[in-house]
Amino acid sequence: MARHILTALGLKALLADETKASAATGKPRRIGDGDGLMLVVRPNGAAAWVLRYPKATGGRTDHTLGRWPTVTLQLAREKAEEARRTLAAGDDPAQKRATARLDRAAAKSPDTLRKMFEDWMAKAKADKSKVYQGNIEAAFVKDVLPKLGARPPHTITRADVVALMRAIEQRGALEMVRRVRMWLRELFEFGVDDEKRPLLTASPVPMGTLASFKTRKARSYPAITNAADVPQLMAKIRQTEHWGIRTALLFSAYVWQRPTEIRAATWSEFDLVNARWMIPAERMKGKEEHWVPLATQVVQLLRQHQGVVGDEGWLFPGRRYGKPLSEGTLTGRLNVCGYEGRHTPHGFRAMARTILDELLKVDTRFIEKQLSHEVDTRLRGAYNRAEYWDDRVLMNQRWADWLDAQR
Repeated sequence: MARHILTALGLKALLADETKASAATGKPRRIGDGDGLMLVVRPNGAAAWVLRYPKATGGRTDHTLGRWPTVTLQLAREKAEEARRTLAAGDDPAQKRATARLDRAAAKSPDTLRKMFEDWMAKAKADKSKVYQGNIEAAFVKDVLPKLGARPPHTITRADVVALMRAIEQRGALEMVRRVRMWLRELFEFGVDDEKRPLLTASPVPMGTLASFKTRKARSYPAITNAADVPQLMAKIRQTEHWGIRTALLFSAYVWQRPTEIRAATWSEFDLVNARWMIPAERMKGKEEHWVPLATQVVQLLRQHQGVVGDEGWLFPGRRYGKPLSEGTLTGRLNVCGYEGRHTPHGFRAMARTILDELLKVDTRFIEKQLSHEVDTRLRGAYNRAEYWDDRVLMNQRWADWLDAQR
């Protein structure tokens, strides 16, 4: 039972004094009754009973019990005691009231975050690749929509977004924290600009550098770069029983493009007659179309692959209908082969870059162009005109021949 300080007569006297003080200073004044119960007096003369208590997550919060004099001193004590019993049972009365308020707002508003998300994907992200759209959808289905999807967008607070990001951080997905923040920021900016959502006037997504969140230390992708270790790696890949996974790994080794560019490739991008792969600008990191010459081994590999999967849609279809092969599948196969922490799908780029330069003595200009790395902007125009196509055709053929000789 709480220990009380006030009496009915004492409260009236204090209330008169504190009302004058609040009006004079323009700031609220508090009259305490002990154990967190207080009467808060406003500069306009209004007063309300508040119970202040510690939150389970740290800090303190206030739970309003009602206005004076409708709620008397005795009634305020009874309400405070009821709230304390609720807290002891593990429920937060302030949170319950906030949830009820949001539920009432949701009932009045037909709009939800899920509906806004669907509109955003259909209008703002329609020109993005299917893989990129799939990445956004997967993140929202996993982390955002289960928690906030049914809420009207204008009722979502900064605290809601931060709590969602903290949950992602706690499971160790540090890069995903920033991706989800970026996508949420774009989503709410879309909603604020949408005339159909007049209630949404500002974005609740935190800005800035997220200094209080953990960051993953920059690191290089594990890669086999010693030529003496390549024969065993290629032998393990060729021993892979699953046709699609084996082909995808061999293709990755031959062409050494980014895993995202390989997984999202479609048959329409390939010209096997002229031995050329044309990656569209929207799928490239640098947002410029990239041409990749195909060695004779690669053309032969892809023609055989057509006999298994056909020549339409994804180059490497995944197990889930309508989805490409996942990077996790390729990484998992390399791990099974004994290369966990030693080599990844992205590692084929470093492997080719190192061996072509150090062992095969290929001009680094051709290598960097094949990697689609940016160069000094002062040379960019001339560099893009000088595609080094004939030189890269010879380089890729030499690389494929060297890989095939590693047995």
